Amino acid sequence: MKSNNLSKKWSVLVVLMLTIYNFSFAQNENTVLEDSILQADDSEKFVWDMSLGFKTMNVFRGLLPSKAPTISTQAGFKYGDFILGFYGGSSFNGGYTETDLILVYYKPKVNVHLEWYYNFTEGITNIPTPSGFFDFNPETTRGLLDLILNYQISPHVKLSSSTFLFGRDRPSLPEDDAEGILLRRGEQRYTQYLKAAYNWYWGTSKLEAHVAGSFSWNDFSGPTFYGNKPGFNDIGISISRKLINSNSLSIPVKASAYINTVTNNIYLVATIQLIEISKLTQ
Repeated sequence: MKSNNLSKKWSVLVVLMLTIYNFSFAQNENTVLEDSILQADDSEKFVWDMSLGFKTMNVFRGLLPSKAPTISTQAGFKYGDFILGFYGGSSFNGGYTETDLILVYYKPKVNVHLEWYYNFTEGITNIPTPSGFFDFNPETTRGLLDLILNYQISPHVKLSSSTFLFGRDRPSLPEDDAEGILLRRGEQRYTQYLKAAYNWYWGTSKLEAHVAGSFSWNDFSGPTFYGNKPGFNDIGISISRKLINSNSLSIPVKASAYINTVTNNIYLVATIQLIEISKLTQ
């Protein structure tokens, strides 16, 4: 009994330590709490959960939205086959802030995501000032509408597709760049991202390797959202294991390496995630 009380005290302490930081919301690969919500008992029609995490930097499909350490959070509400999710975070230096809104239709083998990313970070686009989360004007918005399809071929193999349907996936006009004009954009690139991932277990650790590339549906040989040409912008491998796994708290840690062959960059990232916060209320 004494040990159980001590575990609960440590659980609350970790939550408080992670929530002390002043954070908004951040962009990354959104899993919508798959380790908790999607593994809930089928008899439970309505399920919710929330997570907090710390990353040494924030890498998104071979890009670097934040090179500073980042606090992230996500929350999800599942009813039947539908999930409404939110994902976000901010960097410790205050240079990066983003909020994502997520809608998912989920089946074990196939799921469809419609995600709206909104980045408040200065310097990410030719639009100098954020115009608001609900700005849907393609000439001024910092938002991105992403259609994601995931197909689980086997317990080890997963295929993913992402298509930017709307938003800031547009280049600035060359003639405007020459004149220093900021508020006009070119045509939508409709950047397509395709990913194949394979995972396996090594003892108590989980390993995952993936290869992903991108191109533009508007210009197959032209620039994409991820670089100035099509190519393999996201090749990576990660290893993860649960540092703590109790009835009241689960804390996985992960180390990842990402290579972007289009920009010739490589990133090493460490992540510690606090998941299944809903268990703390039980």
